[in-house]
Amino acid sequence: MTMMGTDKNTCVSMFLRQLLTKLFIVLLFAGVWTTTTGLSWKDSASQQAEQAVTLYKENNLDEALAKITSAQIGMPDSPELQYNMGNVLYKQGKFEDARAGYQVASQDAPAALVQSVTYNAGNASFKAGDLEAAVEAYIKALLRDPKDDEARFNLEVALRTKQSQDQQQQSDQSKDQEQQDQKEDQQQSDDGEQQDQQQTDEQDQKQTEDEEQKQTEDEEQKQNRKQDQQEQEADQKQGKEEQSEQRPPQELTKDQIEQILAALEQQEEQVEKTLHKKKAVGSSSVEKDW
Repeated sequence: MTMMGTDKNTCVSMFLRQLLTKLFIVLLFAGVWTTTTGLSWKDSASQQAEQAVTLYKENNLDEALAKITSAQIGMPDSPELQYNMGNVLYKQGKFEDARAGYQVASQDAPAALVQSVTYNAGNASFKAGDLEAAVEAYIKALLRDPKDDEARFNLEVALRTKQSQDQQQQSDQSKDQEQQDQKEDQQQSDDGEQQDQQQTDEQDQKQTEDEEQKQTEDEEQKQNRKQDQQEQEADQKQGKEEQSEQRPPQELTKDQIEQILAALEQQEEQVEKTLHKKKAVGSSSVEKDW
């Protein structure tokens, strides 16, 4: 099987140089497309593989992918077809699927194809956001071809990006931790204030209860004193009545008896005088004749 085109050494390199001058991140394809000649595959599968390459170059990606899929029916174990499928998927922006295709292709790829598969796998990993996998792939590509400047440049870009990403992640974690600490401090402060308020409320409530209880006790004491006073007055009144009832008749002295008799005699004499006077007036009255 022969390699189809050497875009990695021509167009891709030119594109890389343009991006380098603009200081942009460059992710390049190995750009190696393969054909299926020199093997005992069916001619129809080989023709479909060739047509897929043409369609890919024309940027007709959907039809190129369909041709590769059809060609795989006749050549199911072809790493070249799997590699070309990865390139189509990468160009479609399906980076995870492209990585999977490169992974399959790398298992049985010939030595001449392994370096390109590894390099493109690094690009797909970078685009998918897996910087660790991208760094690992670029290093493997450089081990196979130390002169691969594109792999070296992309490795530096991946390392810088990963470092920046790690720093940003650490910064975000630090901010999150700071916010969490502030939240906990605020929560503790709120809990403290709530606890103080609760203690104040409990003290106020206890004070109110104590005042109510004291007032109740005062009312009870006042009521008891009033009741005791009423009972004492009733007892005193009852005692006087009983004492009055039980007091024996007072005996009169001799002088008192003589005074009373003298007063009675005087009253009798007065009464007799009055009667005698009335009788004398009646006897001197003159009767009239009719």
